[in-house]
Amino acid sequence: MSFKKEGHDQSINQKSGDYNLDEEMKNHPGFGKPLPSHLFSGDIYANFTKTAKEAGYLPPFVALQKEIREAIAKVMKIKAADRQESEVKGMIDEINKKIQKYNTTCPPMMQKGRVGFTNIENQIKNWE
Repeated sequence: MSFKKEGHDQSINQKSGDYNLDEEMKNHPGFGKPLPSHLFSGDIYANFTKTAKEAGYLPPFVALQKEIREAIAKVMKIKAADRQESEVKGMIDEINKKIQKYNTTCPPMMQKGRVGFTNIENQIKNWE
């Protein structure tokens, strides 16, 4: 007769995994040491951004911003070369999809408007 309960094996596997993770954390060189006090003084967000920058972290929306800026510059060159308007509008539609994604991932105060065939010259200034 077996008294095995449903999910019992999962529970033991989870606890075993947690224990292994705890052991790995204990081997970390900073384990058990207090965080530096300068991280909690002044502007905590500024401290975070400084630490992230030193670590080489680049938020995804910043990389997307650079992509959009380069795409707008490319469209400006193509538009200046008097290419077909439909080709340029297709590229602008792709840029607007990237802008929509950018606006959903960036902080609210950094959101930017969509570009159009007639206002792309003005919008490039907003993306620099």
